Amino acid sequence: MAMLVLASGASTAEAVPSKDSVGGLSMFVTLQRFRNHADHCSARIPRLKPQFDSLVEGLTSRSQGIARGLLSSDAFRGMKDKPVPAEIRLAFEDSLNDARQNVERQDALYLCEKSLQVLRGMDDDSLRADLAQTLAAIQNMIRNLEKEPARAAPPDNRVWRSGSP
Repeated sequence: MAMLVLASGASTAEAVPSKDSVGGLSMFVTLQRFRNHADHCSARIPRLKPQFDSLVEGLTSRSQGIARGLLSSDAFRGMKDKPVPAEIRLAFEDSLNDARQNVERQDALYLCEKSLQVLRGMDDDSLRADLAQTLAAIQNMIRNLEKEPARAAPPDNRVWRSGSP
C-alpha cells in the first residue's frame, strides 16, 4: 500500500470531518494526509491544482463510504460516535503538523509528480487499509488511556472543545 503522509489546511471545498468522534477523527487524519500534499503542490506548482483538487475530492467521497462500512464492522462497532480524548486529538495534530513540515521541505518538482502518481493509484483496498489502520490506532490509544489512572491536565493546559480546530 502506498501511503502519503500529510497535514493541515483543507484545500478543497468539501466539508472537513468533525474531530469530535473517533469516526470523524479517523476520516480527518486520513484525508488530511492527502490534503497536505495537495495543498503544498498546488501552492508550489499552480498548474497541478485542478488535478490535486479532483483527486482529493474523489478520495474524500470514496473514503466516506469506506469509513461507514468499517465503522459498522465488528472490529470498530461503537467507535463511530465515541468521543475523542483531547490528548489523542492533540497527538494526531502534532503528527500531522510534523508531516506537513516534512512535505514542505521536499523538492516540489519531484514530490508533486510522485504524489500525483500515488493519489491516482489509491484504490479502495488501499483507502480501506489506511482508514482501518487509523481507526485501530485511535482505538488502541483510547484503550491505553482508559487503563491509566486519572491524570492531571496537560502541562500547557490546552483543552479541546467541540468544534475547535
